[in-house]
Amino acid sequence: MPQSITVGKLYARMRYELQMELVTGEGGLDRRIEVAEVDRPGLALCGYYDYFAYDRIQVLGNGEISYLQTLTSHQRRRIFEKFLSYEIPCVVVTRGLPIPEELILKAGEVNIPVFSSSLATPVFTARLHLFLEEEFGPYEIVHGDLVEVYGIGVLILGESGIGKSECALDLIRRGHRLIADDAVLLKRVTGHRIFGTSANPHLARYMEVRGVGIIDVVTLFGVAALRRRKRVELIVTLERWDENKDYNRSGLKEDYHFILGERLPHVTIPVQPGRNTSIVVEVAAMNLRAKKMGIYSAKQLEEMLIEKMTNDKALEEPIDILEEDWGEDPEV
Repeated sequence: MPQSITVGKLYARMRYELQMELVTGEGGLDRRIEVAEVDRPGLALCGYYDYFAYDRIQVLGNGEISYLQTLTSHQRRRIFEKFLSYEIPCVVVTRGLPIPEELILKAGEVNIPVFSSSLATPVFTARLHLFLEEEFGPYEIVHGDLVEVYGIGVLILGESGIGKSECALDLIRRGHRLIADDAVLLKRVTGHRIFGTSANPHLARYMEVRGVGIIDVVTLFGVAALRRRKRVELIVTLERWDENKDYNRSGLKEDYHFILGERLPHVTIPVQPGRNTSIVVEVAAMNLRAKKMGIYSAKQLEEMLIEKMTNDKALEEPIDILEEDWGEDPEV
């Protein structure tokens, strides 16, 4: 996957969210954006071009436009001739501010797109930065299935033929949603988050089910059964049952799996005939939601048992309680 996007792709995908309108330079929409940062070119407009980050999107806000308005038309023309001689991806003027005519004319000549946005500069740059970080963030493609279960993004891993797609299919039948089958594209974004989507968006609605073949999830289960992307919050690994392996039965020990340098909760589910794997995945997702609310069932039970075992009176109470509750048997 190339670590660059065109200005046209940015415009097509973020036009509404960034409230962008193309003013001039339509012929330059194929220019490539190759870095995730943006630049405020105040120093460059004043004539200082050392360390000018020309390979970034150039954002002109209130400060830059106010400065340009203090200059004559001839001075602005000279500034933009120098400024636009660099291979700039595009220029964006925020706050709906008036765009200098000299910028429009020169940018049209050299096919550098110029956009206008009604958003305040900090809001525009924050939204743009999030989009660019997602586009340019580190990524990897894994073999597995990604489903949304009770609002939790669950990545199902395991060896080929273990039943990942069948488990995902059963979850979809139960009302949960599919994000990706077989090939999952994972990408790390701001805030130490991992998002997943289909490695091939054109095939996202299709699943391969052994013994049946290719199925269309949307046709069989409706549009609500499919989601474009989801944050990964739980890793589930399916493996064949090994009677010599000691599986986690109490839940006191937390297990984690690392993806793209981020630590995510991990559950290993042994698979054997007659075991309903999808129900176990559902419970694992619900248990994670409970933990997010501060409810740790295993720890609560452990604390309760320790308290009772350390309290001598509590050990004697069950016999007295039974005698008081039941009383004497009238038939005796």
